[in-house]
Amino acid sequence: MIRFFTPLIVLIALTLLLSGVGCGPKKIADETASGCYPENLLVDVNDGRMDVQWNTRCDRLISGYNIYISEEPLTEKYSGVELPGSIKPFNNPTYAGDTDPDDGVEHFIAETLENGKEYYVSVRIVNPDRTMSPPSNEVLAICGPRGEIELPIRFKSDKDGYSFERNEYVRVADMANDLYFFSKDGVDYLASPSRLDGFQKENKFGMLNAKGDLAAVIAKLPKLKSDPSKDKLAVKENDWVHVRTPEGTNALVKVLDVSGKGDERTIRLFFAYTSVRDRMVF
Repeated sequence: MIRFFTPLIVLIALTLLLSGVGCGPKKIADETASGCYPENLLVDVNDGRMDVQWNTRCDRLISGYNIYISEEPLTEKYSGVELPGSIKPFNNPTYAGDTDPDDGVEHFIAETLENGKEYYVSVRIVNPDRTMSPPSNEVLAICGPRGEIELPIRFKSDKDGYSFERNEYVRVADMANDLYFFSKDGVDYLASPSRLDGFQKENKFGMLNAKGDLAAVIAKLPKLKSDPSKDKLAVKENDWVHVRTPEGTNALVKVLDVSGKGDERTIRLFFAYTSVRDRMVF
């Protein structure tokens, strides 16, 4: 049987055929570029690791995220929805998101990173068809130890010193020690190990005119004046201290608490350390 098609039917068929050729992925990429993307990316570093945090602006289904941790900046050169195949995400497989989607913030923990190395961090949404969104903002991050420590009066414990580079307690007389604590005439001091022995590290201390948490201090660092030139420094609760080593590396130290009397007196500190020489990057 021979069937004849009217011109109207032929026109409709051609229209449907053409609309389905090569348009699906491009349409999704365009929608992604205009309305579905990660934003407000922040990076909180520590010893060989970083916590990457971001918000997601999207009102449709996604497959997850790709996190890029590169030794070279990426987003200025590749600001669109495509990346060369040679650029691989840090995560494999696609990161589905953290276990608390209701707080509006995604977290990704990246480990086995190198302290003192510059990393450029960004995030992209991965769509169900494997296309990606444009990147989030890109953050320069440098891993380094940070945390809370408690020091007793010098020579009163086998944990009376601390090595920033090793990120561990040491004896006050250890060649790797960076600071110690003592109290005299009702005044509390942080001091350089060189005061005990001229062969030990000659670290220098300076007071920072800063208040608040580490994020607040880092934000003000370009405007803060510091003179780490003293081998001892009188301190009190909430003071921020800049410590510089002979190698040119730096630490920021906050006095959290001082308590106890006599030989039982202790000081509790927060510190952030960078092994990048001659740069205040935390």
